[in-house]
Order: sequence, then C-alpha cells, then structure tokens
Amino acid sequence: MSSTITIKSIGKGIAEVEEDFILQEEIMSRLVFHAQIHEGGIKGKIIRQRRESKDDKWVPEKAIDIRTLGKNETINLSLDTKAVKELYSAIFKLANILRQKGIQWGENKFEVVDAGSIVITDKNKGAIIQKIIDAGINNEVLYSIANSNPDLLKDFSYKKIKDDKQKIVSELVRRLRIGGFSETTGSDSWQRWIYENNWLFGVNHKNPIEKTKINIIGVMPAFLFPTLDGFVDILEIKLPDDEVIVADPSHAGSWRWTPGANTAIGQVVNYLGEIDRLRYEIEKNIKTAYGYDICLLKPRAYILIGNSVTWSSAKKEGLRKMNNALHGIEVLTYRDLVNRGSQVVAIS
Repeated sequence: MSSTITIKSIGKGIAEVEEDFILQEEIMSRLVFHAQIHEGGIKGKIIRQRRESKDDKWVPEKAIDIRTLGKNETINLSLDTKAVKELYSAIFKLANILRQKGIQWGENKFEVVDAGSIVITDKNKGAIIQKIIDAGINNEVLYSIANSNPDLLKDFSYKKIKDDKQKIVSELVRRLRIGGFSETTGSDSWQRWIYENNWLFGVNHKNPIEKTKINIIGVMPAFLFPTLDGFVDILEIKLPDDEVIVADPSHAGSWRWTPGANTAIGQVVNYLGEIDRLRYEIEKNIKTAYGYDICLLKPRAYILIGNSVTWSSAKKEGLRKMNNALHGIEVLTYRDLVNRGSQVVAIS
C-alpha cells in the first residue's frame, strides 16, 4: 500500500511532516507521532488525541507540564507491539526520504510504499528490483528483503551485478571515445583501470598478485592474475591508439605485427620464460604471501593493444591468423574487450 508524506520547510535546514503517523487507535482516542526532519536527523512528539464522537475531529489532549510533577510522580506512555512497529516504520520512511532527498525548500510530497504490502509476481519482479536499485539501498533494506523474500534478494543480487558490469562496459566505451588516458601513469591510466576490471577478459580472477610482494627479482610483469581454477594469467596493457598489424606489401593478403605489437609480444615471451624458470620458487612465495595454492604451469598471456572498431573484415581475419601462430599468447584489441564484456553482461 502506498501513501503520501507531505513535508514542508519551516526554517533553514528543518522541515515539518504535515501528516501525523498513527501509532495506536481506538474509537475515541489514539496516539500519533508528529515528526520533523532536519539536517541532523529526525525528531518529534508522541501525542495522545481524543474526540467526543466518531464524527468529531481529533484534538490533542491538554498537555501536562512535566515541571509540575512531584518528586515521586512520573508520566507513563504505554506503546503496544503494533504501535512500536508503526513508530519504527515512520522513522524508517522519513530516514529514507532524508537520505535520498535531503531538506528541500517549500512543500514537497513523497510517495512511499509499505514493503509488507507489495505483492511480488514473476511479471512485476524485474520492475520492483529495478526500483530498489534506482532508489539506492542500505544494509537494513537488504536484511528486510532477505527475511521476507530470499528469492527476491537472489534475483536482486544478480540484477545488481549485471547492472554494475554494464556500467563498466559503458565506461570503457566512454574512455575509448574521449581518449587521452596514459598507459601506466596516474590513477586513471589504462593499466590501472583494466587491472581493476579484469573480468572483461571473460575469466574470473582472484585479486591480483603483486610482484613486489612475492620477493621475485627479474623480468616479471608487475601483476599476476590467479584464476578461479588455480592457474595464472598475464595481462600486458598497451594503448588503444597503437597500431597492431599492418598489411605486408610484398605478399598480397599477408599481415605483419607493427613494431609496438612486436615489442609487446617479446616482453610477454620473456615474462613466460622467467616464470617457467622460477616456477616453484614463485609458487612457494605466493603461498606464503597470499595463501593461494597456485599452479604456474603454462600461464596464459593476453596483450591488449589497439582498437579494431574501424577495421575491415580482412584485417580482423588477419589478426585471427596472426594470433593462431602464437603459443599461449593472445593479442586483443580494446574493441574485442568491449565485445567480451558485453557478452559477459548478456549471459549474467
């Protein structure tokens, strides 16, 4: 069941809730919560109201000045379980409005929904999940969903992960469009960004292993990427503006690596040779530093370089042939990475 909460500003950084929240109600008396929100949180009064007949308007009972109470006199205001629940619900709704909208000037109306009244079906499940995502969530909301509808929480988790991955693919497309990012320098470098989003390669990895933390000196990549099946991948990152292959003018239909791509392949070949030579020492040091049981047998290596978005079919086929001649190394373009990421999102 949805309801409208009207909030009207009454001063700088403070607003009053026009509607009282009913906590307890009988025919001739009731308890209500009259609330205000401010930049520091929520405050209000619990008021007892009465009426002479069921057709009369509710009016507050005469307030008692607690300063007139004697030494051993107290005022007790009893709330039953339902009233406590209603008070919690009111505070929860106002806290969400305050968190999402803040204190807005003037009179504003907000539509809120009681979670317990939502009827979830297969048809509306997707829309409800999207509304939860769009509205923002906190741990309290997740806890409530988990208790009331575990299957919805599972679907929500899948949808949230899928949306997050789609945002990363869109961010990759945006970065390629505006350009200007460094290969290795700065917090927004291609190397840092790709390392943080290495799932785009289509394989799920554990956290990267830093060369400096496993005490290995030599020709080694800065990071190793342990896979979920216990092996290791290597990622060599170059710029999307770099050329990858060019046509060989002396042989029709043939292609050759550019100097930049050739250099990258040479670097990776050296990495793989060094890893093979120091395999057991590296495995031991990784176990000590990270607790991973890793097998460094025949690591896979990916080289990310160039952008094939404008390539002809012949050039794409040329890269396919060139890759086929490599052993344990695959050269990918940034457009390939966009396509792989989109495919991961599609099957998520």
